[in-house]
Amino acid sequence: MSATADPSHRPQFYRDLLIADVYFVQAGEGSLDIQHGVLQEGSDIQIQSLKRDGEDWLPVFSSLARLQQSLQKEAMYLRLNAKDFFEITRGANVVLNPGLDYGKEFTAAEIAGILDGSIFRAGQGYVVEEDTQVLVGQPTTYPTALVNTLSRLFAKQPSVKAAYLAHFFNPITDGFPHTLIGIVVESDWDSIVGDAGVVAREVMGEHEIVDFVRVSPDGRGLSEYMLRENKPFYKRSFLRKLFG
Repeated sequence: MSATADPSHRPQFYRDLLIADVYFVQAGEGSLDIQHGVLQEGSDIQIQSLKRDGEDWLPVFSSLARLQQSLQKEAMYLRLNAKDFFEITRGANVVLNPGLDYGKEFTAAEIAGILDGSIFRAGQGYVVEEDTQVLVGQPTTYPTALVNTLSRLFAKQPSVKAAYLAHFFNPITDGFPHTLIGIVVESDWDSIVGDAGVVAREVMGEHEIVDFVRVSPDGRGLSEYMLRENKPFYKRSFLRKLFG
């Protein structure tokens, strides 16, 4: 429910989902080999699917109560760990809690990223090996939704001390200007940027580029702009650090 309303909760939602159980309807009338509540190896599971915009989706539910809300007649259901469900249905689209207040669609590509962990990994990195002239400033249209959501995410990550935003263009590597987020962190850079990347995709969309750079206290290069000519959109307060 929190992840539906606030994208800053979505990285944790993905992690929680993988260790949770999901419920789904067994299609057909064939019997299953279930012993002491455990489905036996070699059983033929037939998952009831539904059509959305001409595509097949496999419906699953986060609880038995939510599955029962969607049923119009008695049906056989199964409970399975979500990660195992995604593994055995790999390549299929899945929809969580269809027709109910809180749900989510998972494309086959998104599921693959959840299973192999790539959804949490930062994209391709770029190391500046020589002096490069870039254009950096503030955007005409400030991405308020992005900075507000990232601020809520960073508030849950004690290692993040501050975060800055700029509009950035590198003529060598970039086709057009885009958003650059500078982060002052004490540790866990890869994990923090992975979660921030999930949030950025959720807020800005798959086709908007958002880059992340680690801001160094020495104030060289882009760090100089962030620290001396910019104000942080997020800063961990001294009181927050003292009291958690």
